[in-house]
Amino acid sequence: MQGAGLKVKDAGIKVAGEKRAAACRAGFTLIEMIMVIVILGIVGLILGRIINAATQGYQSRAAMKELQSSGRLAIDYLESELRYAIPDSVRISAGGTVLEYGRTLFVGHYHQISGTVMAVDDDLSGKDFSGKWLVVYNTSPADFYAGNSSFPIAGNSSGSITCSTTIDRDSPDGRYYVCDSAVKVGRNGDGLIYYSGYDPGGVEAHGQFLCRRVQSVSFALQPGTLATEPTVSLALKLVVDSLSLTLERQVRLVNFP
Repeated sequence: MQGAGLKVKDAGIKVAGEKRAAACRAGFTLIEMIMVIVILGIVGLILGRIINAATQGYQSRAAMKELQSSGRLAIDYLESELRYAIPDSVRISAGGTVLEYGRTLFVGHYHQISGTVMAVDDDLSGKDFSGKWLVVYNTSPADFYAGNSSFPIAGNSSGSITCSTTIDRDSPDGRYYVCDSAVKVGRNGDGLIYYSGYDPGGVEAHGQFLCRRVQSVSFALQPGTLATEPTVSLALKLVVDSLSLTLERQVRLVNFP
């Protein structure tokens, strides 16, 4: 009888063990699965926000870097030309949004002017100034753009420059400039446009973009004195999406007519 009791007890233990094994093989319960889905959703949301923030941060840095690069290239280019612009040729118009100046190709000294011919101290061998403008003792933008101090060059030799009109200006220091173009810079739409290839006092014809995404531009001229050189202030505001960048530069001008 004891043996039969042990067999019944063993059978009960075996059945209970099989039920637990079956329950384990049945997998997760519905509640457990819902909890896992919720946790995975929260983790995914957090990771998505982190990735999105990182992506937006990268795009913002890339956009700002592009703005800085294009804006600085434009400012640097204007500075390099303004530093050696024809003396007293810089003028500002349209409420400080348009900049004009004469672009210098060559500077030298002369010792004699006779009618349309200037005898120079420089060796001009290999140079061709035909179609350019000889500028002598320019003391104001009005003279430069009216043609009072600029004379169309017909040609040159190694020691002289010949103009198509009489050279009726004389520099106290015997200095002359060769101008290859008048320049005009201004905003058109969202671009900063650089016009060149026209004569002083003429109408600009050829323009090219210095930079884009321009929201505003401002130029200011501070005249020089006996002790100081004139300066031009440049201010450029660039915008892309919600990002904005303002670049400013002050440029000293040559003041030796």
